[in-house]
Amino acid sequence: MKIHIHKQSTIPFYLQISNQIAQRIHSGLLLENEQLPSLRILADELSISVLTIRKAYKWLEKNGLVWVKPGKGVFVLKKTNRLQEKKDHSNWQQTLGINVVRSQYLMNKESVTYNFSKAVVYPRLLPNKFLAEETQKLLKEDASILTTYGSVQGDEELRIEISKHLLEFQKIRSNHENIIITSGVQQGIDLVAQAVLKPGDSVIVESPCYGGALDIFINKDIHIIPIEMDDEGIRSDLIEEVFHRFKPKLLYVNPSFQNPTGISMSSDRRKELVELAERYNFFILEDDSFGDIYFEQSIRQHPIKYYDRDHHVIYIKGFSKTLAPGVRIAAMLANGPIFDWLFAVKASMDVGSPLLTQKAILPFLRTDRMRNHVEKLRIALQLRRDTSVDILSNETNRLQFQIPNGGFNLWLSINEPAIDIFDLLKKANEKDISFLPGVACYNNKTNEPSFRISYSLVSEDELSIGLVELCKIINQF
Repeated sequence: MKIHIHKQSTIPFYLQISNQIAQRIHSGLLLENEQLPSLRILADELSISVLTIRKAYKWLEKNGLVWVKPGKGVFVLKKTNRLQEKKDHSNWQQTLGINVVRSQYLMNKESVTYNFSKAVVYPRLLPNKFLAEETQKLLKEDASILTTYGSVQGDEELRIEISKHLLEFQKIRSNHENIIITSGVQQGIDLVAQAVLKPGDSVIVESPCYGGALDIFINKDIHIIPIEMDDEGIRSDLIEEVFHRFKPKLLYVNPSFQNPTGISMSSDRRKELVELAERYNFFILEDDSFGDIYFEQSIRQHPIKYYDRDHHVIYIKGFSKTLAPGVRIAAMLANGPIFDWLFAVKASMDVGSPLLTQKAILPFLRTDRMRNHVEKLRIALQLRRDTSVDILSNETNRLQFQIPNGGFNLWLSINEPAIDIFDLLKKANEKDISFLPGVACYNNKTNEPSFRISYSLVSEDELSIGLVELCKIINQF
């Protein structure tokens, strides 16, 4: 078993070990009744004490993941989906077998002043006035645009401009005929899941992972295989291990300033993933929602799609987050037979994304406005990141985090594993503060007291006030 101990982490060794074993149990890498290494063998492999391994195994036993046979060893119990709520059959709706198991968005439904739960840009940082003027101009010139269906594939003019944009900014050569316009990245992920996967199929995801993608896979009854990350992104060495037991059809990754951790995958790791996809014949679904938001010290990486020579990578580029969330525009680039499958699913889903919003962003892509806007947005978000880091570092000593070089998010861990993150969220909500509990980013229960804050949605004043108050809550908790 390949277990990594991060000796600089404040998370106790036994919890690091138990979390990694738990992930393997939930993903199916460790099968029912499979025996775990003995205390002595695992302690020798990791160069730590037998007592630490015993404590890790005790935690696994307490949480119903393993059972101990005296004199024989420790064995894996039957895998269960620990996030799925028990159905209340006294409720007639539950008896209909509704198959929506979970949604990360149910965790923060109420409106709060200090909203750190959503990875969305503060509205005043976006080109609202320009987009409003362009929309009005479009309607004045041709009101019939409201009564016209857009094409299933998306407006051709927009696809041509996006193809040019991908070449200039992502260095990806593409033909506009291989691009499908979707209503945001979320719809793109859903399209791929419907086109490629059927219930029971396996998909590999990063762990932790973007909760919206997990919601899609879980609710479609897809077998999710979470693979942990290191400083270079998802661990490619564990992907090969997966293929000894499963044949995943898809790997979903968010490689640039990953949501939720902020980790940016190294170029070597990106190349390795393409090599693995070619060797084992699976698709890589690359979610590029944050790649444009890199800060000054960041080395900008080519997308995984840049290295794709045999059509294994389906690339989704989001424009909603950096331009206008209300527009809901993303572009999906796919080559080979998969394109026709995606086109067919898109046609059955909505017959095409709204034409008005597609036309509205054309002037942005055709001029330097997009470049200038994104440059200003990077500066503004870097200032917010720096403010967040300063406050969280100075106002409490109970948090651990890495400083991201781009994106919208900070991934935080509390140094005390006994803390219940939902109790903390309840206390925060009482002070008009929200954040995203880390459990939303795992497909199974985790004992890590982790959570994500997004520094992008609130004003600078609200950011400072809200984070100082959150630190007070954490200190008093």
